[in-house]
Amino acid sequence: MFNVSACFEFRQPVITMKFQTSRIAFSAKRVAYAATALAGLMAAAGAQAQWLKPGTVYGGAGIGILESGYECDGASICEHPRAGARVFGGYRFTPNLAAEVTYFYLGRFKATEGTGTFAANDIVERKLRNSAVSLAIDWSNEVFQVMTTHVRFGLAIAHTEGTVRYANNTSEKVNEYATKPYLGLGLSYQFNPYIRFYSGYDILRNKDNNHFHVLSLGVGIEN
Repeated sequence: MFNVSACFEFRQPVITMKFQTSRIAFSAKRVAYAATALAGLMAAAGAQAQWLKPGTVYGGAGIGILESGYECDGASICEHPRAGARVFGGYRFTPNLAAEVTYFYLGRFKATEGTGTFAANDIVERKLRNSAVSLAIDWSNEVFQVMTTHVRFGLAIAHTEGTVRYANNTSEKVNEYATKPYLGLGLSYQFNPYIRFYSGYDILRNKDNNHFHVLSLGVGIEN
């Protein structure tokens, strides 16, 4: 007599084996896709590493927001600089070391004192414009072969110009220079062999020791 249950028990392992085989094949495909994607990323990363090479001449520009150390205690009108910009150029000696020159626009500051009693030589109004030129060493390192970190340190010549008005209603021109330490931090991404996107955070000071913090985004070109 033919046993149906015995036949069912004989065929069931075959069905399970087919299901497991399909799962293994699906996993193998996923591994193959992942390996292909990883190989592509590694190839792109290798190209990225080759772009950060000695002998590179580069330049760029960026704009951003600005925070200054000017104080306006008692002033009826106070306008802090809010926008900054930088234009830079450099030469890369090694994959990690470059010399860089940067011009910074550090905005305008205006403050007018309120009503009160002042001595004749007290300043009651200031209208100032600040800028700086820095000469720095740029120390660069790749992060996961995708982004590049930048640490810039050197000296900056800060320039303050404008006018101040005294309580006796006389005015005086301001034209001051000061050499101060300079520090900058940044990240960049190489879009192609000729274009790089930059972000930066730069710290500068002028003759009166007012600080300027510049947070910028920009784009550059290189050979």
